[in-house]
Amino acid sequence: MKQNKDGDTTRNGNTSQVPDRYVEILGDTVLPVHVIFSIIISVVLGLGGFLAGQAVFPKIADESMVSSYSLLAGIAGCVLALILSAILFKPKRVLTETEITADDAQGILNDLQVNFEEEMDVIEHDPATRKEMEDLKIKDIFIPTDKGGSK
Repeated sequence: MKQNKDGDTTRNGNTSQVPDRYVEILGDTVLPVHVIFSIIISVVLGLGGFLAGQAVFPKIADESMVSSYSLLAGIAGCVLALILSAILFKPKRVLTETEITADDAQGILNDLQVNFEEEMDVIEHDPATRKEMEDLKIKDIFIPTDKGGSK
């Protein structure tokens, strides 16, 4: 992998393969172009459903209900847009699984501003918490098993 003069990473120096630039929106990693197309699809189907309802419902429904039915048709268009966008544009998240160590657990607890010693004390003295952690097979991350037996 190499970087061109714009800082884009390329393979074998071939600048025709510029990588996609992702953005994170509400916890999902997506391509900006997919977001734009999803918005366009949503506006077209939502507004289209509403306007179609405004044209069709006066012919078949009571005049006082046309606005309500049109709104429902617009909402149905938005739901259809949601389904269509979910099918067309899959999230680009990458999941990695790694073994967690006691140091990793302490780092996570520090990030969450949780006292590691207090958590270990709860695990050691609360049988329900200890049993749950044993069932999840994560107790040894917090309380390592000694060679002479467990704590």
